[in-house]
Amino acid sequence: MFPPPPQTPLAHWPVQLAISSGYICYTEPGAFVTQSYIEHATLEGTQAMTLRVDSVLRAHREELEQLGGLLIIHDWRSLKSWDADARHHLIQRSKDRPRGAVRHVVVALSTNPFLRMAAQVINLMMSAIGGAGLQVVDAIGPSLTRFSVKTPPRSARLPAGLAE
Repeated sequence: MFPPPPQTPLAHWPVQLAISSGYICYTEPGAFVTQSYIEHATLEGTQAMTLRVDSVLRAHREELEQLGGLLIIHDWRSLKSWDADARHHLIQRSKDRPRGAVRHVVVALSTNPFLRMAAQVINLMMSAIGGAGLQVVDAIGPSLTRFSVKTPPRSARLPAGLAE
């Protein structure tokens, strides 16, 4: 079965990579953008996504240092639940990254109060260890504008390492 097409505001973006949990794009300025199309996040899907984050951090280290780190924007509004081991994996990967590797994280979530509370707990934990700030929003459109994230051109290809 084919995944559903990307939703607004990414509906007009070219699909660079579809994994089991959603879409991934890397674009300017040093932005890693995802959009989920599942309702339940698993460890497997979370590992697939964090593997791609780590690949971008390695492949674009010099570029990202100039920008102050990687900008991560997740459109996870489709999610209704999340396995505990997936949540723990995401927190651990975030802790393991060097300070300054990620400059900011934006996560759009539905109105599900459990997911919003979990995101706020993650934010507090990351702040306590000096990690990148996490902003929970209702939609990513304003954040794409705020951070001047560019729509990838139709001919855009994944950077080396992202599709592996």
